Amino acid sequence: MVGFQEILVATLSSILAPIILLSIYRLTLHPYAKYPGPLLGKLTSLRAAYYAHNGDMHLDIERCHQKYGKFVRYRPNAIVVNSPEGYQDIYGTGKKVKKAKSYKVHGITNLIGIQDKKDYAKQKKIMQPGFSDSANREHEPTMIRTIDTFIEKISENETQEKATDGWSNPKNMTLWCNYLTTDVVSKVIFTTSWDLLTSTANHGITETFKTIVRLTGVLHQWPTLRNYELSALLFLPHLAWSAPSLKKFSLSVMSRRYDMGEKDPSIKDVFGLFSTARDPDTGELALAPLDVRRNTGNFIIAGSDTTASSISASFFYLARNPTAYAKVAQEVRSAFPSVSDIRAGPTLNNCVYLRAAINESLRMAPVATQPLWREADPGGCIVDGQQISEGLNVGAGIFSLHHRPEAFPDPYKWDLERWIVDPSKDEEAEKERIKEMSRSFAPFSVGPRQCIAKNFALMELMLTMANVFYQLDFESAGKLGEGKKGAGWGREREGEFQFKSYFTSYMDGPMIRFKKREA
Repeated sequence: MVGFQEILVATLSSILAPIILLSIYRLTLHPYAKYPGPLLGKLTSLRAAYYAHNGDMHLDIERCHQKYGKFVRYRPNAIVVNSPEGYQDIYGTGKKVKKAKSYKVHGITNLIGIQDKKDYAKQKKIMQPGFSDSANREHEPTMIRTIDTFIEKISENETQEKATDGWSNPKNMTLWCNYLTTDVVSKVIFTTSWDLLTSTANHGITETFKTIVRLTGVLHQWPTLRNYELSALLFLPHLAWSAPSLKKFSLSVMSRRYDMGEKDPSIKDVFGLFSTARDPDTGELALAPLDVRRNTGNFIIAGSDTTASSISASFFYLARNPTAYAKVAQEVRSAFPSVSDIRAGPTLNNCVYLRAAINESLRMAPVATQPLWREADPGGCIVDGQQISEGLNVGAGIFSLHHRPEAFPDPYKWDLERWIVDPSKDEEAEKERIKEMSRSFAPFSVGPRQCIAKNFALMELMLTMANVFYQLDFESAGKLGEGKKGAGWGREREGEFQFKSYFTSYMDGPMIRFKKREA
């Protein structure tokens, strides 16, 4: 008769033997076995999932590159590369890669989640007109009206406490920038919005957005994609609630939009474009109602928290750099005769200090800091001289790319002057320096899968900051968001804006107070 001890040993052996064999394979025979990296990362993707969950993935990747070099084996089937050549080889046009299978967590008919290149190109052609240059000109009045409301609200006192010398009470700009950008993008897509700037009723949606991108970031690193919805419910219930919450918020605004469309069929917005687009091959509706909801929801999240993070970072750094602040303020205030003249176009584009400040904020606090994993096509691909086998993943960390000391001397210092041609030096050499630096700068990614609303986002960034500088003065009102001693590796630099690297970046702060300028 077989005893309990024998049964236990047999059971443990049947469990441990495959794990041991798989570990030996991953450490010795796997195509990525030659690349250095943390031991646990070579054995399991749970290490990456841990850093995605706590929001420190960008710092962990930076630390790995400093320890192991340009190529790091970050997961058993994935390496990260830190070089401009490698970045272009992964994300540039015509490369032999596709989006990794992990993108299925976005929905296989969602633009961001489509793996097949032809399917993606077809759907992008349908959606691109919603954010084309001509469409952006139509969106601009809506954007400016919402920015006007934003400026009115941030310059108000929210408490009964009497203002000091005309200054507002301190505002948490991560919250207020999220209210602004969510209202802008929802009005552009649906004509209506949740009115976050003027009502507290729907402020809970910002926590939903934050949680859904955190959940998405973890699932991108999860060891298996099989039944990932069930995995989220079982292992990440504190995050999984965000999916039905997002659906509820999305359906509420879509319902209002349907009602508005019935009363006024002439309404033109992005939702209307997506809802009525026809497949050029069949003449049928290109997107089913569920696909419209998923894609419009994706655009709202992508167009709100990412732009909000960039505006928040701009406030953080400009409020702490008085010389840069003065240069941007003087430039904007002298460029436009009146606030009504602040519009997208040549004058705004010629505000070089404003654009430099925004670029430097995007460099220091990029909005997509987790590696955007790509899978090598059949036959494999070459990345910075290295052969990547078919089916394996490769990616790059934007934070590390943006902090390469070879491209950005003193990389952890915010310095808008690095983007400005120094008139005391040779002009051609300066232009070449900036061109070379720009090879390591990719806040919106590059190639065919870069953000299709890039120009819309830049317009919002430039118009928001230009209007704020023209109408208001602002200053720092606390240390929220700063690095501090004892905060952990990479978080101790006091002049650096800290953020969490979920699927997109999330900040808290800065605290800023405002005062209306003298007429």
